[in-house]
Amino acid sequence: MDEPLSGWVLLGVIDIAVIAGLSIAVGATAPRWPERWLRRDTWVTRPRGWETQRFFRRMGAASLAARLPEFGSMFGGRSKREVPGRDVESLQDYLIEVRRAIWVHVVSMFTWLPLLAFTPWGLSVAGAVIAVVINLPFLIILRGNNARLARMLTAAQRSDQKGRADG
Repeated sequence: MDEPLSGWVLLGVIDIAVIAGLSIAVGATAPRWPERWLRRDTWVTRPRGWETQRFFRRMGAASLAARLPEFGSMFGGRSKREVPGRDVESLQDYLIEVRRAIWVHVVSMFTWLPLLAFTPWGLSVAGAVIAVVINLPFLIILRGNNARLARMLTAAQRSDQKGRADG
């Protein structure tokens, strides 16, 4: 009786290691992705109309950001703990990092898929739940930052244009 249970436990540990390893691999390669991929919002990164400040307050984005680790600089990327500047160029650079992180966490939500090749269906579903639950809080923070940065960038660009028109 112990042997079958230990087999399931071992397989579960292997599944978690696969999910973690693939997620780390995605995060490690992300700083080397071409910036041209991230200069514009895509259907994955584009802020949605329902993603308002109120929505992210209700989701506890600020509290999550204070509690969760920020590994953006671990593999050569940039930390997203604070906005590096309020000028257009700084905001655009920061927005690229936020989009990169959104992609990392979206792709990481699917790192359970290889489990389907060697893991029973029920354990694969458990892996899917784990991958989604781990990445979802980060996506809440990042999508909130993305929406906020889009508003900040629009304001900075308007200010820049007004300054050029006045000067």
